[in-house]
Amino acid sequence: MASYRPPILVSRIKFDNYDSDHSGYLELNELKDILYDLGMRTGDADLVGALVALDKAKDGRVSYTEFKEWYREREKRIDALTLRDECQRVLLQAIQFFKYYDKDQSGQIDREEFAPMYDRLKREWKAIGAEVGTLDEVLKSFDKNGDDKISLEEFVQWLVNAGSICAVTKAT
Repeated sequence: MASYRPPILVSRIKFDNYDSDHSGYLELNELKDILYDLGMRTGDADLVGALVALDKAKDGRVSYTEFKEWYREREKRIDALTLRDECQRVLLQAIQFFKYYDKDQSGQIDREEFAPMYDRLKREWKAIGAEVGTLDEVLKSFDKNGDDKISLEEFVQWLVNAGSICAVTKAT
């Protein structure tokens, strides 16, 4: 019989995934990677600014508590999700899928980058008998802010809405 494991916050998954040295803190290089995956491409000055803003203890690194507080403020709709093991796996696969098509590593998929993604999705959807809209219709369904680009947050939110990532709202 499988033992129960409590749900894990998305912020914890993100933090642990990028704490590459398992120190319990994000250093500058780790912070840069996680910000990119959150769709925030930063230059060196912006990165240092982000570190200063997040580092409440002023020790030159970001603890999970500091990161979680910031992440909650910035991404309430995603951080409000808790994920079980299978959902965690799907979320991590979705992030890798997104990064694969984000060829310029801008943190967003533009129309040109979306075309091959659309072709792959169209093949997969047709294989299961799903209706498939035009490239413009599908792009618009992902792109909630109307900038003709898909951020990682928009992509994940679309997957949640489509039921591809199981989500349970935290009890308050």
